[in-house]
Amino acid sequence: MSKLPNAPLVEVIFEIKWDISNRTDVVDFQYLHGDLYSRLKERYAFRESLVPPEVPFEVMKGIPVFRFRPQKNGHPLVQIGPGLLTFNALDSQYYWEEFREESNRLIGILDDIYPKYKELDVSPILTYIDFFEYDRKNVNSLDFINSYLQLNISPSFMDSGDATFKDMNAQLNYKVRNGSLSLNISDGKINNEKDGVVLQTKVIGDKKRYTKPDLSLWIDTAHELSSKVFKSLTTGELFESFK
Repeated sequence: MSKLPNAPLVEVIFEIKWDISNRTDVVDFQYLHGDLYSRLKERYAFRESLVPPEVPFEVMKGIPVFRFRPQKNGHPLVQIGPGLLTFNALDSQYYWEEFREESNRLIGILDDIYPKYKELDVSPILTYIDFFEYDRKNVNSLDFINSYLQLNISPSFMDSGDATFKDMNAQLNYKVRNGSLSLNISDGKINNEKDGVVLQTKVIGDKKRYTKPDLSLWIDTAHELSSKVFKSLTTGELFESFK
C-alpha cells in the first residue's frame, strides 16, 4: 500500500502464529524470547514485559508477552508470545519497502534461532487499520459509509420508529487464494478524541509449512490484495482526499 500524503492509516501489523501443543513448547518459548532479544537489541533496545511475572506462560498462548521497542513508547515494535511473533508500525514510520524488509528479517531470525520452526505449520497475517474521521454531530457512521465507501448498508428494516441507530460493527469475510480476507468496519475513536469509522483489513494465510521464500512471497501478495481492496472501497471523493 503506497504512502499517501493524507493517508488514513493508523497501524500495520505482520504476524506469524503457530500452535503451542505441549509443555515442551512453553519451555522452548522461555529461551526463544531471550534469543530473539539478543538478535534485536541493536534496533529494539527497550524491552517490556506485558504480563505479571506470576502469570504462567501456558495461559498466554497466542498473546504478546514481551515487547521490544527502539526506546520507551517508540515504534516500530516487535512482540512475541507463546506461538506468536508480530511486527507493528504506525503510519508515521510506515513505508512498504521498509516494512517488508523488516518483516522478512524477522522471519529469517526466527528461522535461525528456533530449531522447530522449519517443522511448524504457521498462519501469516497482515493487517491494516485505517481511520476515517467524520462529524458525528451532523451524520452517523451509516451516512458516512453509504456516502463515501463503496458499500450500501440499508437500515430500512428498522424504520418502524421503535429504535434509533446507535453504532456500527460489521464484518465481511471472503475466501481468497491461499487464505482468507476479513474486513471489519465499525464506529471508533482515535486518541480517545475524534469520532470516525475504523476499517480493519486483514489477510490471513492458510495454516501450513512455509519456507522463507514462501513467506516473503506471501507478504507481497497479501500487501497487493490489501492495497487493491482499500483503493476499490474508497474510490472516488474519499480516496482523492488522501492524495
